[in-house]
Amino acid sequence: MDRYFGSEKFARLRAGTVVALGNFDGVHLGHRYIIERTIGIAKRLKAASVVYTFDPHPVRILAPESCPKLIQTIGQRLSSLEALGIDACVVETFTHDYAQQRPDDFFTGILIGRLGAISVVVGYDFTFGYHRGGTVELLERLGKERGVEIIAVEAQFAGEALLSSSEIRHFIASGRVEDATALLGRHYALEGKVVSGKGLGGYLGAHTANIAPANELLPGSGVYITVTGLGAEKKKWPSVTSVGTNPTFPGGALTVETHLIGFEGDLLGRVLEVEFIKKMRDQIAFPSVEKLHDRIAADIEKARKFHEKNGTL
Repeated sequence: MDRYFGSEKFARLRAGTVVALGNFDGVHLGHRYIIERTIGIAKRLKAASVVYTFDPHPVRILAPESCPKLIQTIGQRLSSLEALGIDACVVETFTHDYAQQRPDDFFTGILIGRLGAISVVVGYDFTFGYHRGGTVELLERLGKERGVEIIAVEAQFAGEALLSSSEIRHFIASGRVEDATALLGRHYALEGKVVSGKGLGGYLGAHTANIAPANELLPGSGVYITVTGLGAEKKKWPSVTSVGTNPTFPGGALTVETHLIGFEGDLLGRVLEVEFIKKMRDQIAFPSVEKLHDRIAADIEKARKFHEKNGTL
């Protein structure tokens, strides 16, 4: 997948494109349906398939107090889009000046002028332009006037659950990572560099990697069965991960600590990607360090058995 940071860098490099518009945070199953439609139309028209998205999220600029915590980093989002087989992704820097564009100027100047769109695919609730004045209905009218095919994809569901980034954020923040998986089509993954911690892991019988998360959105406090990707090739290690303040030692900051089962070596400074599979328990305060030590050992053993049963160990 070709990556362009700014539509001016793409600027009609291809004669005709089919463009999917949206934020695509999480690249969930509903987004996947939009991308698959885009790729299918591009093949039919013998055109290039392109995703046009934004960074930062528009709400971060227009109403920062209301901006949701995003599911993915921009790097994760691009990797997820690439995995779906899209030809190119254009990431537009969203600014106050950009937000002042009239919908018809955006359609003519960006979609046609820079991206060379001959077909555009959007979700049913897509809006664009100044004060979000551009609706799907306006987009369809502009497309008809200028000979651009507009495809508005209806709402998608997994069972009775609406496929939406907002619902997935709620599940993740609540610790309901299995419910998030059902809507994402894959496990929620958190990325971050391993930094120095308090050194309690070895003292408590299990060395852990203390991760400084790059993601804005973290799972709710608890202990999770996870799989951790290590290195550029993201070799998968079975793991168990704690998110929270470790209430047995009051006053601590919120941390993300993962124990790679069977791993030996120094992880300090390395970047890990932790996939959250299943929540085992809430974080609780133990009456003694010995009790916490025993529970950590039991958590690791429970995670080990899960991984053995499911083929990740």
